[in-house]
Amino acid sequence: MKRLTKNLYKSKQLDSSSWEVTLSDETHPVFLAHFESNPLLPAFLQVDIMSELIRKEISQIDRAKFKLPILPNDTIVYKIVKQNENRYRVKIFKDDIEASDFRIRYA
Repeated sequence: MKRLTKNLYKSKQLDSSSWEVTLSDETHPVFLAHFESNPLLPAFLQVDIMSELIRKEISQIDRAKFKLPILPNDTIVYKIVKQNENRYRVKIFKDDIEASDFRIRYA
């Protein structure tokens, strides 16, 4: 999946469970393809970025809610909490408002 996310974002780890992610502008191929006149970050890429941040492969998504659109040039914060050995809860915040919430399992 790295090809889709190549040059899509820059990240900075804020602490042991939080990352600040700044997205590229609307000229990135992801935004050109998803939706041409109203570009936004696809939900599956929100999950893939999280997987890249913690360097683990996803085996299952238990639950996901995508509440706010994430747009080109947005800066978002991923808060990733390990629930047990192979399970994480992830919340994405945009302007301090929860934009997405999902639970992931790893093999």
